Amino acid sequence: MRILLSFLSSAFVTGALVTVSFAQKPIVVQAANYPLAYFADRIATESFDVQYLVDPDVDPAFWKPSDEAMMRFQQADIILRNGATYSKWMHHASLPVAAIVDTSREFRDKLIETEGDSHTHGDGNVHSHGGVAFTTWIDFSQASVQAEAIARRFAAVKPSEAASINSNLAALKADLEELDSTMKELGGEIGEIPLMASHPIYQYFARAYHLNIESLEWEPEMEMTDKALGDFADLRETHEAAWMIWEGEPTPENVTALAAQGVNSLVFSPCANRPEKGDWLSVIKDNIKNLRVITVSE
Repeated sequence: MRILLSFLSSAFVTGALVTVSFAQKPIVVQAANYPLAYFADRIATESFDVQYLVDPDVDPAFWKPSDEAMMRFQQADIILRNGATYSKWMHHASLPVAAIVDTSREFRDKLIETEGDSHTHGDGNVHSHGGVAFTTWIDFSQASVQAEAIARRFAAVKPSEAASINSNLAALKADLEELDSTMKELGGEIGEIPLMASHPIYQYFARAYHLNIESLEWEPEMEMTDKALGDFADLRETHEAAWMIWEGEPTPENVTALAAQGVNSLVFSPCANRPEKGDWLSVIKDNIKNLRVITVSE
């Protein structure tokens, strides 16, 4: 009898430990792009496991998950979606609807319709930026709304930690509001100075900060052909820009080619994917520093 009681006692303790362990299982969060992963990391408590699966060398907007990655999304407790037609693979994937948070839903009436030709990126994927502009987060007031959507879901899933979640959100929003305020001031200084962009991804940024930007569909590492320079010259006939904004570091050859046309180069990365150095906030702050050279040179 003593042996049986001992066994039952052991089984009870083991079962209790299993129950406690299950109750303490982290809430798995999958993010569609790096800005959402960064916001989620800033907002989350230790109860959340924020994951980001997109290959570092791939544009998250056009990434296609492997079978393993798809399974991990399907098993996630929370899926952070950018919205604005971003992550097109999600439109055809079998994902748990209740887990999805469309972070741009609150400003869906302000999304921008665009036109775009098909082109190829360095990864070999052919795609178009036509449809709805999707780099929503470089309007920093919209980024703040997206962060709020994340915090609401986190607090709903873990109400006992709502105070900590909201405190973390407040710290993140303070950073986003500082970026927004800084860019509004800088946008006022830049004014109507014509600017060129290498890629049609700055629509929300231009609208929010009143920047006069016209876009091409170039890549930083592209070979500067006679046709590309011809297209550039045609655009400059009506938009006499002296600055080209690149989404990534352009090749020295491309910088030189534009300089020969009287056009300077600067980098403003939307930081859609995880950077090699720093994080989303540090990259955006560097972007703003890069833009300041426009006002210094005028």
